[in-house]
Amino acid sequence: MDLAAAQASAQANPQNPEAQMRHGAALHAAGQAERALVAFEKALALAPRSVDAASACATLLFELAQPQAAYRVLDGVRDLLLLDADGATNLAIAAEACGDNAQARACYKQALSLNPDHVRALNNLGLMAAREDRWEVATAHARRCVELLPGEPSLWVNWCDLLTGSRRYADALTQLELATRRFPAIPELGLRRAVVLAFNAEFERSQAAFQALGPGALALLRDFLTAATAASERPVRKAPTTLPDPYEMFCQQAFEAMQVCDWRDHDRLTAAIRQMLEHALRTGEGRDWRDTQFYGLMLPLHEDELAQIRQVSIATIGVNLRTPMPAFIARRSQSRDDRIHVGLAAQSLRDPRYANALARQLALHDASRFAIHVYSPTPQPEARLTKPLLPYAASVVEIAHLSDDEAVSRMRLDQLDLFIDTAFDTPWCRPEIPERRVAPVQMRQLTWHRHHPPRPCEYNMSDTFVHPQTGEVARYGAVVRLPYTCWLATNDDQADTTPITRADVGLPNDAPVLCAHLPSLMIDPQTFALWMHMLRALPDAVLMLPSYKPLAQLNLAREAEAAGVRANRLVFLGRANRSETLARLKLADLFVDTLRVNANHGLDDVLRMGVPAISCAGHSMAARLGGSIIRAAGLPDCVYADPAAYLDAALLLGRDRDRLTRLRQQLQAARATAPLFDAQARVREWEAAWTVMAERSRAGLPPAAFDVPLHDRTN
Repeated sequence: MDLAAAQASAQANPQNPEAQMRHGAALHAAGQAERALVAFEKALALAPRSVDAASACATLLFELAQPQAAYRVLDGVRDLLLLDADGATNLAIAAEACGDNAQARACYKQALSLNPDHVRALNNLGLMAAREDRWEVATAHARRCVELLPGEPSLWVNWCDLLTGSRRYADALTQLELATRRFPAIPELGLRRAVVLAFNAEFERSQAAFQALGPGALALLRDFLTAATAASERPVRKAPTTLPDPYEMFCQQAFEAMQVCDWRDHDRLTAAIRQMLEHALRTGEGRDWRDTQFYGLMLPLHEDELAQIRQVSIATIGVNLRTPMPAFIARRSQSRDDRIHVGLAAQSLRDPRYANALARQLALHDASRFAIHVYSPTPQPEARLTKPLLPYAASVVEIAHLSDDEAVSRMRLDQLDLFIDTAFDTPWCRPEIPERRVAPVQMRQLTWHRHHPPRPCEYNMSDTFVHPQTGEVARYGAVVRLPYTCWLATNDDQADTTPITRADVGLPNDAPVLCAHLPSLMIDPQTFALWMHMLRALPDAVLMLPSYKPLAQLNLAREAEAAGVRANRLVFLGRANRSETLARLKLADLFVDTLRVNANHGLDDVLRMGVPAISCAGHSMAARLGGSIIRAAGLPDCVYADPAAYLDAALLLGRDRDRLTRLRQQLQAARATAPLFDAQARVREWEAAWTVMAERSRAGLPPAAFDVPLHDRTN
């Protein structure tokens, strides 16, 4: 029926719901969605129990971006919808769109109880399972959908995406080969095949597959990667401007896996990075390796290899700065005071631990000698975040909305003497800024590398443990050695005073409780193997870990079972605020550090709560920082030179409760005098280092390694 006839019929039969439905359908077909909705609503008012009228209203409300209203309409005929698989699925879709996942899951299951082969319900329930990291369920549902409707290419795309999401790349490739032969005209399948070949480390085949995609491949790739990384916590920092290097794509997916303790690609990833490094050194081809500089620390790469990766990345970032910009000129206007002006490129102030530590650090600085300018990258800044810094800073400037060049221009206005990047190896790191140069002296507050490249920062802050006096220090560059530790422990939040017991958080009352309070990314396979050795040798002990993402918990539980340890001996703490977390840490007996990248914030917190810690000092700066912190806390004998000694110490302490108690008492007794906790003295040492750097620069002297003299409150 055409629109005119449908309208005439509706006007002639205003109380006839069927006539109103026909009118609404004609209006919808004519592209008049709002008027169609009015007609369907009239039909529903005339027949409130009409599933057809309710479904038609819901469809239009979804089109008009009103999912809550659509859900309410369908909920009005819930009992009728649940009698039919299609109806139950429609209700589930509406519930899911409104965030009512429990109701959506129940409705999908109802649809499948009525029709076990209902494709829409199977497909959508599988997608829900994927979002919850239940990959076996997700892929099984997707496979069944393809079996039921093998001629529907979208179902093949979905199945292959879920196989890829579960990191079953070989299986995904098998199905993509079948799908591309069955549907050769579907470009999305060819794109996925090229991507998964890269993910599966088949680099030459991947490159050939990308080249065969044609001129529209880049746009398809952008859409695919945007969707694939939408839920990722690791920012996508480099959007593709050309067809990608399969090596790079392989590394990026492997880095994502490391975030959730999936180590299946560790060996292949190490080999791929070495191949890329060899190629870069042989050909001079640049690579922006800002991610690899950090993720590589968790891999069995030599520190010299990491130094080469860092140098290649820095050089590449410099070459890519093609936009003309005035050269940096150090100047001091007559209106500027004589204090040393220091710029701090901060991390996001949305992290309360970092924001509180920064505020306390600023409060400890000598404002008569130093003017501190803070540059905050906090997305959507709020005054409540910057207000605590204002009394102690010369300025607090938001730079999240500025381009790199705009941020550089703004920082240069402050006529800085020193620029300090405290965001290094975080999502807020912007290496293009120091590469442009914003101060005569640039440094990083803390790096993870012992080797210091000649640019863009002049100095590497370290200490006498991280860089011991061995005659080889000069090979690492302009290293500034602080007398105790390069870790500035200014976060002294208080634990919640509400009484809490081990039973409250699922810990055994009498058994040894080992703990490791650090991001899941920093757990490496070698460390985890040692932890499992500890648990096997201490049959009553448990390992207390933070509240990681569900997939990370599942992966660690799987690794534990494979190592012969019951998964329930890993106790993941629930989410809690800062003071509650500190209170829970006090329940632990012993902190066991990671090997490749030592804990830092979490180690500081545990020691502050009176829990002793042990660490194994490696060769890199990242692998020696834990030892630096523990020694500065007054426990020098708790830092070991090799993994075997570290393991023996953990077992000795785990079996001897009296020895562990004495160690805890030793830590508590050292609390008042331990250098780690004397933040004011440590800040004075940093200021002494800044002064030497600034004075050398003003005198025209080049950067040079030096040691900072000891400072205590009597100086």
